[in-house]
Parts: sequence; C-alpha cells; structure tokens
Amino acid sequence: MLQFRRITTQKRFIPQIDGLRFVAIASVVLFHVYDALEGRAAVRPPVLIDSDLPKRGVELFFVISGFILGVPFASHHLRNAAPVGLKQYFLRRVTRLEPPYFLSFPVWAFMQWVSAHRGFSDMAPHLLASCFYMHNLVFGAFARPVNAVAWSLEIEIQFYILVPVLSLLFLIGNDWVRRGVILGVMASAGILTNPLYVIGRIRYSIIYYLAFFLAGFLLCDFYLKRGEWKRSFLWDILAIGLWPLVWYPGARNAAHLLLPFVIVVLYLAAFRGRICSAFFSHPLITDIGGMCYSIYLFHFPVIYGVKRITAYWHIGHNFWAFFALQCLIILPAVALFCGAFFLMIERPCMDREWPRKVWQRFRATMLFARPSPAP
Repeated sequence: MLQFRRITTQKRFIPQIDGLRFVAIASVVLFHVYDALEGRAAVRPPVLIDSDLPKRGVELFFVISGFILGVPFASHHLRNAAPVGLKQYFLRRVTRLEPPYFLSFPVWAFMQWVSAHRGFSDMAPHLLASCFYMHNLVFGAFARPVNAVAWSLEIEIQFYILVPVLSLLFLIGNDWVRRGVILGVMASAGILTNPLYVIGRIRYSIIYYLAFFLAGFLLCDFYLKRGEWKRSFLWDILAIGLWPLVWYPGARNAAHLLLPFVIVVLYLAAFRGRICSAFFSHPLITDIGGMCYSIYLFHFPVIYGVKRITAYWHIGHNFWAFFALQCLIILPAVALFCGAFFLMIERPCMDREWPRKVWQRFRATMLFARPSPAP
C-alpha cells in the first residue's frame, strides 16, 4: 500500500487530511451511484434525493483545498518560513493537475460517443471551453457532455489563482483578531451569496463558495498555531453529532451559511479526537483518500458504464438491497480503474521534478538512438 501513498511537496504528509479526502470522495461517489440508479433501473427508489446533497462532498473538498494551499503561505507569515515563489506555485499547479485532467477528456468523449451517440463536432466547443476552465461561465455548470464533474475543478482553479491575495489575511499578527476577521469574512460571504442562489452562473463560481475555502484557511491557522493538541473523546462525541448535519437535506440557505463553520469543527475533531484521529489516519483510508483526484475524474463514466450492464440485476424489490448489490459491483470497478490510473499517471505527476526527469530521459533516449559516426 506504500505505493498508493501520495507524493507530497517537501515530504509534508498529514494523514488526517487524506482521511478527510476519503470521506469527501466517498460521499460524491455514493451519491452518483444513487443518481445513476434512480432513473432507468430494475427497482425504483422510494424517494428522490435532494439534488444539492452530492455537492456537500465537493464543499468538503473546498475546505481541504483551502487548508492545503494555505499552509505554505501561512507558514511564511506566521512561522517565518521561506516565502512561496509564485512561479513555482503556479507551475506546480500545472504539472500536478493538468496531465490527469486532459487525459480524462478522451475517456469522457468515448463514453458520450457510445452512450449518447454524440459526434466530435458537438463536443468540440465544450472541450475547448473546458481546456481553459471556462465551461461554467460559457455554457453553465452541467450543460457539458464532456467531464460533467469538472464544474467544481473550475471553481478550484479560481481559488488557486486567488490564494496569494487571500493569504494576505495571515499578515494580521494578533491571533484572535486574524481569526475574527476570517470568521467575519466567512459569515459575510455566506450571507451575501444566499440571495444569489438562483443565479446559475454565479452559483458555480468561487463567489458562492468562498466561505468554504476560507474555512480551510481558518483550519490552517489553528493547525499551525496549535502548540500541543491533546486528543480527547469529547471531540469524537462532537463529531458523531455533527457529521449527519453535513448531509441534512433541508434548509438549503441555512446550510450554505452554517456548513463552513460545522466543517471546521469536524476537521478539528479529525485531529483532536482519539477515535477520529485513528480512523482518519488509517493507511487504507488515507491511501484511498490520496487517490481522490483520479476517482473524481473517472468515477462517473465507470459508474454509468457498469450500470448499463447491471442496472437490471436485482434480488427482490427492495431498493436498498438493489443499491447494495449494485455498489458491490460498481465500487470495485471504480477502485480498479481509478487505482490503475492513479499509479500510472497521477502519482508520478505528484513528483514536482517529473517534467525535468521526463526531459532527461527523452534526451538520453534520443542520444542512444542517434547513429554513431562512421569511422
């Protein structure tokens, strides 16, 4: 399993974060399995789920992104660590994210060609917009025949660009004032964007989700200034009570406002709870969580590809028994395909030196292939 552990920048590995990634990606995958089965399937669900619930897993990811990208900038401002070189910061985003992202396009295009009989001319404008992370703005979030889940990645890219500016919040020296400002901006962002809920294009931009990324900044602040954290069962009890609220289906506007604060408490419990810390640090959990980008990119076509074959396999007429049976078939297929892609493509791209290594290997191959001069 060591080969599945993610390669981290500067050898910084925080197991609880990959464990939290596991919960986020598991939530997204399970909701998409449900969504795939609630339509043309052998057994119909007793009730349709709220279409907003699958996005809760995405919001969990946004907080993690705020934490991960905030750490190097906050370390510089709060711990006098070396400054972050912006050239290397943006280059790292490109070399880490782009190869898996662009390699997902042929898979999605093939799926659309097979399942929906879409031609390349129909998909080409969507592919072009997706290449520049402009699909949400040009066509809307879900009017995409290619890589339907990438709407959230476009929001992530907006955050990546803004991180150097947003991280100036860490210049505030007083801990309580700085955290108060972050909390105030989070609350203001949640309140001001609630009326924008019905405005589609803004609904799928960083404007609407800013509070979640700033929640990651707040968690980062607590983590870097933590001192000695003693683990307690009280945090475990708190987490058991709060985790169900993440997927509570009612009160959308209230959930949008309160959820970032709830997630901060839950993520703190992952560090400070005895049971939570052990669970989120377990190697199997962290290894699956570490593959979340590969799973995120490819789980959707795998689910729908397998479902086309198995959707009418069932035992009895209970939907949940049908759902469990389908999960036993679909989830291993997702794990197999995405795990293979992770090992072959994504994990090598985690090595920040991979472009230089590939170039050196290419040069060595060309020199070896060059014919020797005649004597």
